[in-house]
Amino acid sequence: MMAAKFLKAALYAAAFTSIFAASAEAAYPDKPIHLIVPFPAGQGADILARAVADKLGDALNTPIVVENRPGAGGVVGSSYVARQPADGYTLLIGSSGPLSIAPHVNVAVSYDAVKSFTPIANLAAVTQVMVTAADGPYKTLGDVIAKAKAGQELQYASSGIGSTSHLLMEYFAQRSGLKLAHVPYKGGPQAMVDVVAQRIPIMFDALPGILAGVKSKQLRALAVSSKSRSPFLPDVPTVEEAGVQGFATEGWIGLFGPAALNKKIVTLINTEVNKILAEPSTRQRLAALAFRPVSSSPEHFREFVASEYHMWGEVAKHAGVTPK
Repeated sequence: MMAAKFLKAALYAAAFTSIFAASAEAAYPDKPIHLIVPFPAGQGADILARAVADKLGDALNTPIVVENRPGAGGVVGSSYVARQPADGYTLLIGSSGPLSIAPHVNVAVSYDAVKSFTPIANLAAVTQVMVTAADGPYKTLGDVIAKAKAGQELQYASSGIGSTSHLLMEYFAQRSGLKLAHVPYKGGPQAMVDVVAQRIPIMFDALPGILAGVKSKQLRALAVSSKSRSPFLPDVPTVEEAGVQGFATEGWIGLFGPAALNKKIVTLINTEVNKILAEPSTRQRLAALAFRPVSSSPEHFREFVASEYHMWGEVAKHAGVTPK
């Protein structure tokens, strides 16, 4: 008899918990959502975040507050989100730099890029471009490859050791079999000044950062990193087209929550974000940033993030880049 009473009480408790949880999910969201951008205001990721936040807030019928928490190349803001409750009220604009690359090269990273976050939706792809001075000696990527194969060590600039521009060129060197000499700078703008001045021959940088220089004929775009040509530089070949087989990669920006975020919340936000990305006005706004919108399911995005994390870990390892 006593056992039956305990069983009955347990069933009531389980039923109450289930109803309470379902009620909480049904009410989501019932307060403002904070969207953390781990970069300064005005940068591309910030502009993208605000474009999505405005429309997502309307779709969810709740304010979305965009907060900039910059520092350490996106690590500070990403770390903050990793520590927040998984209730759907703190989200992250995550990207390839702080999530795919930084954990392999920055000893200060306290999060696990795969286990500490819940991937919700991919938002945009950002093509990287190898550039040289417009009036320099290299007219094509083939010229660069020929020079490096001639036995002369070719220098390249980057925005710093362990940066995206550094590891991307290391990836290029590994895929092409070339030996290149790394010249790190304290930032992309400083490095680009020396590329334009022909003090350093080549550099990889994100398309949004070099597009104006290409159009003003200060820079020559030699190749894009993506699998197919960029609609923003349709006459520029891919690295693979130029003869480096198996080379294809792009930067990316996506939406994340802390680990263990409720699947129903993930599905809800993913569905609304994909609708927003399909709208012509959103696509035009992204095109103005030289971003390519990317829609995905949460499952596909999770697999993509894991593969990116693994790939850049291998690149860093083979390049001898260790956490500092």
